[in-house]
Amino acid sequence: MGKLKSILLIDDDEVTNYVNSILFKKADCCKKLEICQDGQTALNFLNDCIAREIHFPEIILLDINMPKMSGWEFMDEYVKIEKGHRQHTIVIMLTMALNLKDEVLIQQYEEVRTFCHKPLSVELIHDLVKTYS
Repeated sequence: MGKLKSILLIDDDEVTNYVNSILFKKADCCKKLEICQDGQTALNFLNDCIAREIHFPEIILLDINMPKMSGWEFMDEYVKIEKGHRQHTIVIMLTMALNLKDEVLIQQYEEVRTFCHKPLSVELIHDLVKTYS
């Protein structure tokens, strides 16, 4: 399996992000893992990629339930970014428990390919990268 250039993980939980950074290192599936703790910071990161003419991450792993900006609120802003910048990026929603409302919302965004239950594992990361890269 080839390595992706980068993956963006958006999750508000510091412990989860720490554990996931270890899992991604063990999975050895991307050259760079970017971690943002809220949607606005992630949007700022992506806008910085545009300004610096850096390609967007190939995969965005996005927590649905975050206090400052939910994953869905992030998606509302993300789709406003020019499609040329985000056309080679897929979004995978992360959740502890998917509810009916989330299942309906997933259908509204062509960028969102699927959802994934937390916690992540090395095997799950390999499967996601293999499936969506």
